[in-house]
Amino acid sequence: MILDYGVYSVLVEDKRQNLLRCARIHLNQKQVEIIELAIEVASHAHFSQKRKTGEPYIIHPIEVATIISEWGLDETAIAGALLHDTIEDTSVTKADIIQIFGHTIAEIVDAVTKLDKLSYTNEKIAHAEYFRKIVLAMANDVRVILIKIADRLHNMLTLASMAPEKRKRIARETMEIYVPLANKIGLYKAHLQLADESFKYLNPYRYQVLFKAVTEAQKKRRPIIEQILQNIGNSLKSNGITSQFVYREKGIYNLYLSMRERGQNFNRVYDVFEIKIVVKKISDCYLTVGVLHGLYQPLPGTFKDFIAIPKSNGYQSLHSTLMGPNGIPLQIHIRTLAMDEVAETGIISHWLKQQLNNDEYFSAHQRTTSLINNILDIQSSTFSANEFMDSLKQDFSPSDLYVFTPKSRIVLLPNGSTVLDFAYFIHSDIGNHCHHAIVNQEIVKPDFKLRSGDIVEIVTANNIEPTEDWLSMVVSGKAISKIKQFFKEQKFDEDVEKGKNLINLVLANFTQNKKITNKDLDNIIKKYYPDILNREELKHEVGAGNIPVLEVAKLLLGHPQDATLMIDLDHWKIPVVQDNTCLALPGEPILAKINRQDELVLHRHNCKEIRKIGLENFTSVLILNNTDKTFASRIQVVVPNEPGIFSKLTNIIGKRNINILEISQPNDTGKIAYIYATLSVHNLTEIEELITVLQNKNFILNAMLV
Repeated sequence: MILDYGVYSVLVEDKRQNLLRCARIHLNQKQVEIIELAIEVASHAHFSQKRKTGEPYIIHPIEVATIISEWGLDETAIAGALLHDTIEDTSVTKADIIQIFGHTIAEIVDAVTKLDKLSYTNEKIAHAEYFRKIVLAMANDVRVILIKIADRLHNMLTLASMAPEKRKRIARETMEIYVPLANKIGLYKAHLQLADESFKYLNPYRYQVLFKAVTEAQKKRRPIIEQILQNIGNSLKSNGITSQFVYREKGIYNLYLSMRERGQNFNRVYDVFEIKIVVKKISDCYLTVGVLHGLYQPLPGTFKDFIAIPKSNGYQSLHSTLMGPNGIPLQIHIRTLAMDEVAETGIISHWLKQQLNNDEYFSAHQRTTSLINNILDIQSSTFSANEFMDSLKQDFSPSDLYVFTPKSRIVLLPNGSTVLDFAYFIHSDIGNHCHHAIVNQEIVKPDFKLRSGDIVEIVTANNIEPTEDWLSMVVSGKAISKIKQFFKEQKFDEDVEKGKNLINLVLANFTQNKKITNKDLDNIIKKYYPDILNREELKHEVGAGNIPVLEVAKLLLGHPQDATLMIDLDHWKIPVVQDNTCLALPGEPILAKINRQDELVLHRHNCKEIRKIGLENFTSVLILNNTDKTFASRIQVVVPNEPGIFSKLTNIIGKRNINILEISQPNDTGKIAYIYATLSVHNLTEIEELITVLQNKNFILNAMLV
């Protein structure tokens, strides 16, 4: 079938040809043929689909694949990028991709395919589980995370077509997760682009002001830049150093961060020129520093040697700030070609060059392996996807400090790390039993904040175990996850037993004979909780309060997941309490949960407390009350401020056999009085009938439920 995209046919073909031209630069004809086949399969799969802009959907996977190709990745990664949305959004299955392209490409596509949101209690958990799936797949194949970042990058570049609220949500998610992730794995350009695009939608006014200021300032800079580059080139050449150098502009978001951190205006921050110099050998890096320090005055305390001690993402370079002509600060970054490839493309350079026997590429490989191992370590210590995400965000911090073990091993930690973070980095058992440390030959407590260059030795004691306040002493994701793991393992069995008892307790209130069975649990885990591994974990999640017991009971009773649960108080033995804020009543739609005191707590749908706690913790219920149990209800009555009104009102309420729990008139000045009464009723109908009676009385101006 020949695909006709109408007015967009030329655009699609241009995008297709651009991708193939890019791929042919570093791939042979046989490899390009795989890409052509992937384009054909993706085009047919997405043919009837359109983007928000009205353009054919196929443009998106082609553009993502082009980004992947520009990064120099192989035909497998490019084909995976082309097919990355097929399993999720079309009738193409994983089995189809295996049959056409083989297992490797199919596994990559499957790894970047989003999970079914209907299988999770809310969208936040679904996204956390999906991101966990992505980063764990990275441990087996780094191409997975690269495709995902390229996918997010193209989505950000075309975000303008989305609704404003969705733009902000996606931009915030990108800034919190994908920007630090791209930085952590060394994708320098992607990191800058993602940061700037996110900033554009999160702070549109500030972005536009800075963008305009940068554009204007660039015109004035050109003569000065040319003079500086000429001086550097002549000086290096006269000293026999072969080099390439380039002036670099700061990203808009990074410029904004510098202004905010230093408390300086645009002109002060922007008047810093950043120049990258690439030389042949490591020895040339240090020689270049000497030459430039002779050319321009170095600013004290600004020299940093990231060659001797690389950053956590494998970045290596020499940094120095010099005072250039006209008092302009020059930030100089000096590195070899291999270091530059690592600095610009990070994990990609290690992946492409891992077969080479090159120390600089090997350093990047070590850092990447360390990152992946740390992710796997955090995963093994966390019980939920949300905790996994929170711990990763801690470790994705762009700032690092380095400290040393007594045997001179370098340890990289997030900025602000303490002795306790260091202890958990070495081993979880050392962290769990950390008593104190010897830092630079001085005894310090576990909460002592470390500084770069410290030499740290941990002293343990068998009688020491983590306490709740330890969580406030650490900043690294690994330490946080290990401490939480300790607490959870300590109370895991207790929560399992509590979860089992809770499920049986709730079921007993619906049916006398219903008892929990392994088969029942297995069925609902398979159908509704794919992220739960087994029965014990489900019971634990219920006992710990992470999964509402009412939801589990509803499923065990055979009700649909979106059904409202009917609770007849005539057969209900669990104590029922109202939330004091909203005073929900039987007979109206209610959101309910079982609290830690084994009470059924009722909330209205619009209750402020629900927004604080989270909707995912509640179940929709309808309470039937044919018993003597009463509930509090609050009304507002507006009356003329005249003598005898109070007694008239209480007389009407009393005649309807409704007990008054509390009545007040906060403001008794003026011609109008507002009376608030808290009454004891059995259901919503009873209070609505009272309000109708009150509204029909001549002396009452208005009456309403509050």
